[in-house]
Amino acid sequence: MRIRSISLYHFDKPFVIGFNSPHRLRNKADSLIVKFEFEEGLSGYGESVPRPYVTGETCSSAAGIIRDVFSGLLFKAEFNNLEDASDILEKIETVCRSKSIPAYNSALGAVDIALIDALGKLLKKPARDFLGPAARKEIPCAVSIPFLSPAEYQYAAEELKKMPFDSFKIILGADEEENRNRLRLIRTVLGDKKDLRAEANGKWSREQALSNIQMLKEFNVSGIEQPLPKGDLEGMRQIRKRTGMSIIADESLCSLEDAVRLIEKEACDILNIKISKCGGLLRSWQIVQLAESRGVLCQLGSHVGETEILSYAGRHLAAAVRNLTYFENGSHLLFEKNWDYSRTDFLALPFGNGLCNPGLALPREYVVISP
Repeated sequence: MRIRSISLYHFDKPFVIGFNSPHRLRNKADSLIVKFEFEEGLSGYGESVPRPYVTGETCSSAAGIIRDVFSGLLFKAEFNNLEDASDILEKIETVCRSKSIPAYNSALGAVDIALIDALGKLLKKPARDFLGPAARKEIPCAVSIPFLSPAEYQYAAEELKKMPFDSFKIILGADEEENRNRLRLIRTVLGDKKDLRAEANGKWSREQALSNIQMLKEFNVSGIEQPLPKGDLEGMRQIRKRTGMSIIADESLCSLEDAVRLIEKEACDILNIKISKCGGLLRSWQIVQLAESRGVLCQLGSHVGETEILSYAGRHLAAAVRNLTYFENGSHLLFEKNWDYSRTDFLALPFGNGLCNPGLALPREYVVISP
């Protein structure tokens, strides 16, 4: 089958509640959605959530790369199996490297997901079948708690108590005493039995990280995500060795090459794979396989404000990952006024062909590309 047209959409639906982090306060989604229409009448959907501070991309730049660089190769290709999809993704990466395009991972991820979705519909199989055999029947979920002030935590306490999740991640800032107060409040609300991780978003210095991590141990925090800037792998190695705290790499991990460096540097215990930043399902699966071969654990993260497209892609990947620690799945709560927690602590495997997603109300197209 051949692609007949490519449509790009900017998804910017407002949140009911803002999500604050050391990077910025987000009040709405900021995703690029890709739709491939094939001559045979099938459609495939993909999504990327570009972040300048992670992959160096924005929705506008990702759309431009798909239009100006990817589309010519995509329209020439024929897609009948996984090998065809893998081949065109490799060709796209080769062209990007030959043109010294520095930032394209999120754009490539959207294309990858759309191709896998379409192939699943063509071959009548779920997307996870292109990755590996199912490792589980249900997917345990975790949720992130945004960067709130102590007063806001007090206000949110009752809602947090209702959440059925066994694992939570709390985003921390630069001030150690404020972090201590946040953790004390969270432990008071959640109790001592819930698994609790912390996230620094790469905003700490080495000295801040060492001091904060000692404080985290008082609250039985099981791991710290991206304590240092993304390029400081040596610092992450030293902190891991000195503190004994489980280190989770997030912003430092955007590709298979990054995963190799992190593992060889002994800079982390867990790789936080986000499908968008890591170039799609197939490249994320390569990272999973590398991690498993080296005895490193995987966490599957979600981007703030991602739609059902990426969320379902994450479920397919999570179903196949044997060395999975956490699967973060709380983005949909940002769009809801009345939260329904029924069975959100565990997700069943998606059934149907392709991504098997229930459908999404797309915004107006802002780029349509034809051969």
